[in-house]
Amino acid sequence: MDLTDWTDEEVISVREKLQAWRVQREAPTWGNKFLNWTGFLGAFAFLTGLTDVFFGGPTVVNILLIVLGILASFSWYKGDKQHKKNIGFLDKLEQELVRRGHKF
Repeated sequence: MDLTDWTDEEVISVREKLQAWRVQREAPTWGNKFLNWTGFLGAFAFLTGLTDVFFGGPTVVNILLIVLGILASFSWYKGDKQHKKNIGFLDKLEQELVRRGHKF
């Protein structure tokens, strides 16, 4: 994505929206803490289900634990990956604004 083709208004608008998203995401709220624990609980559910299948044989509950653990861990992974991607893009926007001579 070439930011040099964007107008100043577009770059500033996207930067403001991403900055507001970043402030909201980094706020110490219950929802943000829950998102961080999702990955840990998913891994725990997966390992618990896998251990129970190994020692007790496959049951519906164990398979359900494994599937839900995989889904929760994958969801957390994708969210964390998108967060890092957005922060990197925000840094690129800020560099472009500095290059253009804007101060914020």
